[in-house]
Amino acid sequence: MTAAHDAPLTLTAEEASTRQSVRAWLLVSFVLFLLTIGAWIGFTTVGGIFFTISDAVALFLGASMVPVVVGMDTLFRPDELDLSKRARWVGFVAMVLIAVGSIVILTSEVSHEFVPAGGGLGMQILGFALVGVWLLMIGILSGRTDLFGRRTELSAKAVAVGFLLGSLGSPFGPDNVVVVLGGGIGLIAWIVWTLSSRADLASS
Repeated sequence: MTAAHDAPLTLTAEEASTRQSVRAWLLVSFVLFLLTIGAWIGFTTVGGIFFTISDAVALFLGASMVPVVVGMDTLFRPDELDLSKRARWVGFVAMVLIAVGSIVILTSEVSHEFVPAGGGLGMQILGFALVGVWLLMIGILSGRTDLFGRRTELSAKAVAVGFLLGSLGSPFGPDNVVVVLGGGIGLIAWIVWTLSSRADLASS
């Protein structure tokens, strides 16, 4: 596989526009993701208003990632049509679940208790699990094409591992060691993936 920085420098206007759009929305989602983590920590340690803040930010995070999902599909589709199409649908469903789960919690759930089995929180957890599946597919697509470099590929797969671990451990509560481990891996890998992806898209 050719590294991302070795890809052809001549881009069509449409591809260049798509790359810029994905880079911009990755930055927006990156900031929202960090805010979500901060609000989640506040919710689990302090509670109160952080409950509302956490789910409000998660709503915007899910919405902000939709253009990233669509943009990634647009960039990968010429080389990997079938897998790219499947990844797009998985990513879209994931972001919708996160956003809708947040709306359900914000508008109809009055309990601030951690009940992962159902309701809005259950939708959010399933959504983040599917984000993990989507990023695993993005990592595979990155490895098969010249669009992204090796670091972006591996960090995408690491986010997938972290999110899937966190989702599997969620029925045991937010303090469970699997959730903490998965969350830590996912957080660090997401930061690396976002920054690396933006760098690859800018240098190509």
